[in-house]
Amino acid sequence: MEKMIQLVQNKQDYNNDLRAMLMAFFPGKKIVENMGEGQDAGLILYADYKNDATCLRLCRNRDGFEACRTLEADYRMKDSFRNILKMVSYELLCELTGRRLPWGDLTGVRPTKIAMKQLRNGINIDGAINYYINEYGVSEKKARLATKVASHEISLTSDFDFERDYCLYIGIPFCPSRCLYCSFTSYPIEAYKDKAKLYIDRLKEEITAVKHMLPASKRLVSIYIGGGTPTSISHELLDELLSHVALVFDLTYLKEYTVEAGRPDSFTEDKLKVLKAHGVSRISINPQTMNDATLKKIGRAHSSDQTEEAFRLARKCGFDNINMDIIAGLPGEDISSMEHTLKRIKQLGPESITVHSLAIKRAANLNRQMDEFAGEIHHDTDRMLDAVGDVATSLNMEPYYLYRQKNIGGNLENVGYSRPGMECLYNILIMEELTDIIALGAGASTKLTFHRENRVERVENCKSVDDYIGRLDEMLDRKRNMLQS
Repeated sequence: MEKMIQLVQNKQDYNNDLRAMLMAFFPGKKIVENMGEGQDAGLILYADYKNDATCLRLCRNRDGFEACRTLEADYRMKDSFRNILKMVSYELLCELTGRRLPWGDLTGVRPTKIAMKQLRNGINIDGAINYYINEYGVSEKKARLATKVASHEISLTSDFDFERDYCLYIGIPFCPSRCLYCSFTSYPIEAYKDKAKLYIDRLKEEITAVKHMLPASKRLVSIYIGGGTPTSISHELLDELLSHVALVFDLTYLKEYTVEAGRPDSFTEDKLKVLKAHGVSRISINPQTMNDATLKKIGRAHSSDQTEEAFRLARKCGFDNINMDIIAGLPGEDISSMEHTLKRIKQLGPESITVHSLAIKRAANLNRQMDEFAGEIHHDTDRMLDAVGDVATSLNMEPYYLYRQKNIGGNLENVGYSRPGMECLYNILIMEELTDIIALGAGASTKLTFHRENRVERVENCKSVDDYIGRLDEMLDRKRNMLQS
């Protein structure tokens, strides 16, 4: 097992592409370009770029492996050369490891964009599937999944006006505790409970200010409140926030209203009643796993029984569109662990299931503790994903959105399954970058789409709760400059 990977290049033009390919095969491994004294790379990828012939060489010290390829193409022709480089580096890594990845040489976050473009250009389903297989080395199974998702996305978004319609994201960066795998902006509510009121006050200020920045012609079609765990705050603060949203924004065109209730240990009947009273139409109750030993290991301060109790409480309060998130590949879990989780979730009968492949993110505690957990992370994640798909089908669900993250083992994917009519449109709109996402709160990232220019611009808020409270004017100026430019 490689402890460290070295990337040696005479030019940096395709640095991100080669790093992404290495991470696809070796998630979580450190990739260095300049070796420090005393460092030793077990694997080295050399890239020597020349105008008409680029040489790639891959060497592994421990067994003397060495393989070379020459790319007879001009590296200055970036669009065409990038595809050649990725495929050749992929083939070298396949030769080294003796395995092929389900997504071939695709490393991007949004593989469904390829099928969407094909389908919108009049290519049929089979043609789009074959394009994935022939151009990128994608397995037939993943090609069919991506094409099916893309087809659903096109259908579900057909009545949107992408120039006028927009989504509102509101971030509540508090949680009961921080999970082992989490890299989101999240602060323990117990330590920050005295600042929660001030945070909501600042958030209300941002809500009011941003509404005045938006053109009158814009239509709010989706609200998504996430975090963190929004239901970490008291029901009184939750009511105050949602009341302000209703006061400031025109909800006439709203198609959905989602709150990421998330942690079963974060909400009460009072909080659920607040959500229902304000017209929240969809919530998530996210067990991640229904195995209690794993829950304890990953820092979730609740049991699987509490998840079931929370779900039944939500049903009692009238929620008829409930999503449940699970993670495939958690430390210590194998296919039988996933089957146990799915059996209990199936008995509850949610309207949607979202499965995430474990990603070892740089800012997560799991990454810093990899020496402790590396031996507990198994490699049958793809089988777990298949099991989720089978159970979703048995619950009359179809895959409706798909995306990927860096450092997912096996270069796999995250998939949202839903019963017809219960999809989260926000997930599609943000992932496929179809509409503006106006994002408010600590750590929130606004995404503005310029379809005619084929570009997306981002406006970031401060991640720290204290910085958000103290520097709100600065963040509002950034938004104003972008929204009114």
